[in-house]
Amino acid sequence: MPRARRQTSAVITTLPVFKRLVILWITLIVISGAVLIWHSLWGISLLWGFSVCLVPAIVFARFAGQIRGAWGIRQSVNRFYSAESAKLILTAVLFAVVFTRDVAISIPVFLCAFVTAQIAQLIVTAASIRQRKGQPKAG
Repeated sequence: MPRARRQTSAVITTLPVFKRLVILWITLIVISGAVLIWHSLWGISLLWGFSVCLVPAIVFARFAGQIRGAWGIRQSVNRFYSAESAKLILTAVLFAVVFTRDVAISIPVFLCAFVTAQIAQLIVTAASIRQRKGQPKAG
């Protein structure tokens, strides 16, 4: 009886991190919008802080979002490194944009928003991975 040949480029898993990070970013933008109405300087600072953290994370999740099997391990590793490089460069560019603009921001609020978004991103990613580990493997 002939055995079915396995597809070497088949995607084993795609973590839902990308969609969850986009939802987190939109939620934090809405919060920034509410604060923007109340106190414009803080609202702009929150918006930039959340965006500087989450936009590169979303780009990383999009580029490195697929884990391939053993046959595609080299491509998976290269994709991971490319995604991490893109995230690092985009983060540096966004920081440069924030600090070279003429519009005033509150640095403490900006940094608190950045750290808060970083922690929230780590929690969302960990929850996505933990949820994925609890699911049965595809045969």
